[in-house]
Amino acid sequence: MKRFNNILVYAGTEHRESAVTRAAQLALENKASLTLMDVVKPMPSVLGLMTDVAKPDEIEALVAADRRRRLMEIASEISDIGRPIDVCVAVGDAATEITRRVIDEDHDLVVKNADAFSPTGRLFGSVGTSLLRICPCPVLLLKPQVHGEFDQVVAAIDVESTDQKHCNLNREILEHAYSIARRDRATLHIVAAWRLWMEDSMLQHVGPETIESMRRDHHARVRQAVDQLLQAPFAEANDIHLHLRQGSAATVIRDVTDEVEADLIVMGTVCRTGISGVLIGNTAETVISDISCSLLALKPEDFRSPVAPSGSVLTQEDEPLPLI
Repeated sequence: MKRFNNILVYAGTEHRESAVTRAAQLALENKASLTLMDVVKPMPSVLGLMTDVAKPDEIEALVAADRRRRLMEIASEISDIGRPIDVCVAVGDAATEITRRVIDEDHDLVVKNADAFSPTGRLFGSVGTSLLRICPCPVLLLKPQVHGEFDQVVAAIDVESTDQKHCNLNREILEHAYSIARRDRATLHIVAAWRLWMEDSMLQHVGPETIESMRRDHHARVRQAVDQLLQAPFAEANDIHLHLRQGSAATVIRDVTDEVEADLIVMGTVCRTGISGVLIGNTAETVISDISCSLLALKPEDFRSPVAPSGSVLTQEDEPLPLI
């Protein structure tokens, strides 16, 4: 299944091999173009005051040129894929510059290695987390130890939201997860959570029998929505397991991910409230803080990034808030 046309891989991390390898394979299989990108952090102003060798922007340009030569070497090593390969080096905040490149050049996938485990246990550091908030295209964050194929793929869908935006995002999540599972000959696990709205509060007024009846009716509606979603080609697949469980979405997703020892989770990052592009939704935020596998994160079709294209001037309304 052809999914991508213009892939960007962030090659600025220390352990970039798995991200570059996976991106090159995807470019070959999708007949897509590939861009290797690195971002140079701006020189701290205090250092600029301490050097008489060159101006800060001149030093940054020298570092950027050195990074570009390194990217050219990497590009030559993977040139046998026979696809167009470009290199790009920017100066600034990594997540912002990657996102700006995505917007300027219409990239449809960003691939990046996740960070090695930190003392806090988080797999996704500041650059990866920021990309999940502001990048408009799918972002694939690879666990550093991943070098081969995925074995267990989890697709997390939201079956309790009935608006068209969420339905479309559910479908896209399934299509991506199904495509990856077929490519890697992996087992696909579809996880969906449901629960009765304000169940504890209603129990005080209507009694347990009524609540149980409402719970059965709601579960039946959710199951019907799942069955409608899992039509062809998914209904024809043999190695798909459905995990439809009662509970909070974040808890159910994390439990299933742990139980099946997932290598990759595919999920949407949707913010129901707040400022679009700054938050990634309570469920995604909670899940991402705890998982220890690779992640493919998708945005809804109407997502609007707070990052402006090159040459654009942000209005006060459009100006992005600081990322947490």
